[in-house]
Amino acid sequence: MNSPSVPRKRRTIEIVAVGVFIAINVIAPFAVGELYPFTVSPMFRDQPKQYCTYQLFDDDGNKLELEPYGLHLVYDGNPPGLGMGIEAAPTLHPFGEVPDIETVEQHVLGVVRRHDSSLNCIRICQKVVCCNGTRPEAEVRESTISLARPGAE
Repeated sequence: MNSPSVPRKRRTIEIVAVGVFIAINVIAPFAVGELYPFTVSPMFRDQPKQYCTYQLFDDDGNKLELEPYGLHLVYDGNPPGLGMGIEAAPTLHPFGEVPDIETVEQHVLGVVRRHDSSLNCIRICQKVVCCNGTRPEAEVRESTISLARPGAE
C-alpha cells in the first residue's frame, strides 16, 4: 500500500513545473527576445506588397557598404519587433515601404554631413521590387548627389 503523501508530493511537483513553464512562456519574449520554444513570432504576417534594395557607389565606381548609410534591408519574415530576437541597426525604411528617391538623397546627405567624408559624390541605385505581381520587372531609380564642399579643391 502506498503512502498518501507520495501522490500529493508528486502532484505538487507537477503543478510547480507547469507554473514555471507558463511563467517562462510569458516572461521570456519580453526579457530575452525570442527563445525557442517560447516564441510569439507570426512568420510572414505582414505580406509586403513591395520593397526596395540599394547600391551605393563612390567617385571611382566602388561599392559602398549600405549599413553606415542606413540603407540596408532588414527582413527575416517577421514583422519588426516580433520574432527577431535581435534588434537590427536602424534603416531608412521598414520592409514593405519604398521611399521616393528624393527622400533617399536627403537621408544620405544627412548621414554624410554627420560624418566627415572625403567623397565628392555618391551614386544611389534604388531597385523597387513589387511582390503582388502588378509589375513583373523591378523599377530602378538612380541619382547622383554631389558632396563637394564650397572652397574645397
